[in-house]
Amino acid sequence: MADFIDSVSIQSSARSSIQVLHVGPGWGQRGGIASVLCELATLKDRFQRDAISFSFFETHGFQRKKHLFGFALFDLPRFVVTMMRRVDIVHFHVSVRGSFYRKFVLCLIARLSGKKTIFHLHAGNFDLFESRAGKVTRRAVSWFVRNSDATVAVSTAIGKEVHRLGGDEVTLHIIGNTASLVEAVASREVARSPEGDVAPYIAFAGRLTEAKGIRELMKAVGLLRKQGCLVQLKLAGGGDIGHWQQVAREYGIDDCVMFLGWIDGDEKLAFYRNAQIFCMPSHYESFGIATLEAMFSGVPVIGTRLGGFLDLVEEGVTGYLVPANDHEALAAYIRTLIENPMLAASLGTAGRDRARKLFSSEAIVHRYIQCYREVKGE
Repeated sequence: MADFIDSVSIQSSARSSIQVLHVGPGWGQRGGIASVLCELATLKDRFQRDAISFSFFETHGFQRKKHLFGFALFDLPRFVVTMMRRVDIVHFHVSVRGSFYRKFVLCLIARLSGKKTIFHLHAGNFDLFESRAGKVTRRAVSWFVRNSDATVAVSTAIGKEVHRLGGDEVTLHIIGNTASLVEAVASREVARSPEGDVAPYIAFAGRLTEAKGIRELMKAVGLLRKQGCLVQLKLAGGGDIGHWQQVAREYGIDDCVMFLGWIDGDEKLAFYRNAQIFCMPSHYESFGIATLEAMFSGVPVIGTRLGGFLDLVEEGVTGYLVPANDHEALAAYIRTLIENPMLAASLGTAGRDRARKLFSSEAIVHRYIQCYREVKGE
């Protein structure tokens, strides 16, 4: 056994080191890509054991004119200087609109500098963005995808989209996201709060937008109330809270809906752990980090039958999937789990097992390393 470990160490040390530059969201932005980059930063030591080092490059967003000037006057020159240093692979994390245009311009610079590049698609609505764009943007999308040394998609559904955009199946990697903090706590089997200490509730975590299915979720809670099934809904995330408070009043459920804002650390862990059900009825979802966090926490999941949910949720085993915009089906499954706590617990346990098997930090790191080694030609 010692000889085997020594041989693995020698092979690892014999590998050449790879310097990866991650190009992510604009300064101060929150959301899916920012969460992914935070996870990668947390796992830097694990990558370094395989001789892969990270650095990160953020840019100004395009929300205002001053941000556009900041990108042109500060970010572009800074990126040019960065390209002069030792960078083997530039890993572009891409979403829609400004995210795409910024990364496209920077990719041009990277390619002119002779760097290898990766196009990593995170957006579940990129097909809509691309189809509605003008001819110039569509050509830019095609160039970006086709000229990358590898493409990465966060789910099987997004992988199909990347292939449609021109990505080569041979160099396409399906790499889901991680939830290392929640995974670490789940491995210690932290108990829920004592019964009666925390009232049962449905949990949601993400941006409070129409696209995340907040309206359908509130409609479902309202329908359950009319049926005599009283449930509490807790929403964690940022957005126009005033607007959604008004919507809750319109549906007559404002007394059982709580808005928690963005939560982190122990507060987030307790939020998942003590939920009876996690619901994310998105209209589109590239992956679903919050869903994975709920799964690691042993909470049954109800999502929509699209995007990343198809990879995450094993229907009827770890949770349920409903058609998008179908609040009646959503209400029916919520009621099923509320009225059958043993079933809910069974689905939650199965979900945790699935998360550990397919989306552990170690499994995801391995897929990234395999991608980087292939791009480097090793």
